[in-house]
Amino acid sequence: MARSLGLYLQSHGFRYALLEGSGKRFTVKASGEGQFQAEEAGHPKALGRHLAEAIKGAVKSAKADQIVITLPAGGVVMRELSLPFSEREKVMQVLKYEIEGELYHLSAEDVVVDFLELDDGRATPTLLTSVMPNDRIEGVLAVLDGADWDPPVLTLEHGSLLTALRAMPRPEGPSDDDVVEVYLHVAAESSVLMLLNPDGGLRGVRAVPMGWRELTRGLALEPAEEAPELEQAAEAEILDADGEIVAVADVEADPEDAELAETDGEEVEEEAVEDGLGGDHSLPFGFDLETTLASCSEEAKQHFRKKLSAEVRRGLAAMSNSSGPLYLCGAILPGLEEELSRRLGREVSPLDLGFADDSGKAPDAVALGAALRGLGESAEGMNFRQDQFRYARGLERIEGPLTLALVGLIFWFVLDLALNVRVAQRKQADYRDLYSRANQKVEALNTKVRDDEEYPDDWLIPNDFAGLDLAENEKLDQLSRRVTKAKVQLDELMGESALEMPPSSLEAWRLLMTFMDDHMKDYPERWMIENIEFTSMDRSASQGPHVKVRFGITFFGDNGLITSRIDRLERELSAQEWVMNGATMPETKDGAVPDTKTGTMTVEILTEKPKEEGGES
Repeated sequence: MARSLGLYLQSHGFRYALLEGSGKRFTVKASGEGQFQAEEAGHPKALGRHLAEAIKGAVKSAKADQIVITLPAGGVVMRELSLPFSEREKVMQVLKYEIEGELYHLSAEDVVVDFLELDDGRATPTLLTSVMPNDRIEGVLAVLDGADWDPPVLTLEHGSLLTALRAMPRPEGPSDDDVVEVYLHVAAESSVLMLLNPDGGLRGVRAVPMGWRELTRGLALEPAEEAPELEQAAEAEILDADGEIVAVADVEADPEDAELAETDGEEVEEEAVEDGLGGDHSLPFGFDLETTLASCSEEAKQHFRKKLSAEVRRGLAAMSNSSGPLYLCGAILPGLEEELSRRLGREVSPLDLGFADDSGKAPDAVALGAALRGLGESAEGMNFRQDQFRYARGLERIEGPLTLALVGLIFWFVLDLALNVRVAQRKQADYRDLYSRANQKVEALNTKVRDDEEYPDDWLIPNDFAGLDLAENEKLDQLSRRVTKAKVQLDELMGESALEMPPSSLEAWRLLMTFMDDHMKDYPERWMIENIEFTSMDRSASQGPHVKVRFGITFFGDNGLITSRIDRLERELSAQEWVMNGATMPETKDGAVPDTKTGTMTVEILTEKPKEEGGES
C-alpha cells in the first residue's frame, strides 16, 4: 500500500507523520519530532543530513512513496482578495498582478503566490492569498537537497491543518448548524487560528506570530533587561488596538528585534537566508516542549498565556467571530485552556484528532494533514513549488548520470571517429588499387586502337585526369562513365544496342500476313494490301521494342459489306496478343474503281515473345 510522509519543517526542529493506505482509509505508522542543533543552523546540507537520518531511524523499514513539506505561516504575507471567479487555473494567471499592490516591501517577480478559497458568505469569491519569497523557497530546497529529497509539494501550515481538520471524525455531541467552529493550533514558531463553517467550509484564517518556543527565550542566554518593558508595551498595544491584525505582527516584532540587536545581527540574518527556514535564531536550540515547560518559570508561562490569549481575541475580532466553542490542538500548554476561556468568554476544550500511531501517540495535526495530501486527500491546493521551483532539482538529480552518459557518448564518438578514419583509409587504398587496374586495361585498349590504322581516333577512351583535383573514387567513377559511354556507341554502331533490327520486321510481316489470310478467307469479294511500311521502334521506359506497321487495304463490294468487314478487322486484329494499343483505320474513301473503298490501317506489333510466368503445374 502507498505510504506518505508529512513533514512540518521549522527553523529549530521538525514534526512528522507517516501514513499508510489511502486518503479514505489509512493508519498512522509512525509520528514524532526532532530538534536541530545550534551548530547546524545556517548549513543547509547539515540540516538536511540530520533530517534524513532522524526520519530514517524513526520509521526504519517503512519507506515513504511520497513526501509533502509544510512550512510555518509566520512571516508569510497573507491578504484577502475578491475576484469574480475562483477556478484555480484562471486565478493563478492573474493572482500576482492582483496582489502586487499589497507587496510594499517585495517585488512580484521575487515571490510565489498561492491561495485558499474562503466560504464567508460573500456574493463574490474571497481568496486568502499567501506570499512566499523566492529566496526562502530556495533555502528550503537546499536543506531538502542535503537530505537527498525532492518533494513535489511545498505548502504552508494552515493548508495542511485544514486538510487534517476535514479528515478527522467530527466532535461528539449535538451541534448547532449556525455555530462556526473555531480551532487554534499552537506550534513552535507560530500559531494558526482557523474558522470552519458547520459544513466544513473554510471561513477565515489568521496566522498568530507566537509559538511555544517563545518560552525558551533567556533559558540558555542572559535575559535582556529591557525585555519585560518591551513585552508590557506590546501587550498594551494589543489591548488598545481595535482592528488591524497587521499591526499585531508589527508590534510583536519589536521584542524580537531588540533581542537580535544584542546579538550578531548580520550573522543571524545571513544564516536565516542560507537555510531558508526562517525563525528567530536568537532563541536557543535543542529544547523540545517538555524540556521547555520544565525549565521556564511559572511567571513566563503566565505571561505567554496572556499574550497568546490577547492575540487570539484580536484575531477573532478581526474575523467578526464572538461566540461558539474553541478547540485547541498542537502543543498542550498547562493553563492555556482556562486562560483562553476566561479572556474570550467562551467554551475552550482540547481537540482529539481521532488518530494515533502504533504506540498510541497522536500525530501533530499539521504533519498529519501534509501526509494526507501525499495520499491524495487534500482540502487545499496550495503548492509553492511553482514555475522555476517545480523542477528545481530535476537536473541536479540527474547531473551525475547525465555527466557519465555524456562522457560515455564522447568516448563512443572518439572511438567511432577512429574506426571511421581507419575504414576511410582502407577504402581509399582500395579505390587506388581498383583505379590503377582499370586504367591499365583502358590504356591497353587505347594502345591497340592507336597501333591499328583502321580504327578511328574517336574510338579512344579518355583516361587522362592530369590537372584535375579529383579523389581516387571520383577518378574511378569518371573512368567508369567514359567506358560505359564508349560501349553504348560501339553497340549502336555494330547493331547490338536495344534497337530492333530488320529481322524483327520480317517477324512482324509473318504475324500480320498469317492473320490476314486467316481472317479474310471468308470474305466473298476481292481485297488486296498495298503500300505496306514497317518501322522498327527502340525500347523506351514505357514500351518494349516493337514494329510499327502501316498498310493500305482495298475492299471490293457494296458499302454495307465493306463497313462491317472493316469493323470486324479492327476488332479482331486489336484482340491479338502481339498487337499493342489496338489497330486503327481512321477513315476510308472510295477507290478509283466503282464499288471499292480503300483506307490505311495502323498497328503496333510486338516481335518478342512474352515471358512465360513461372508457377506450379
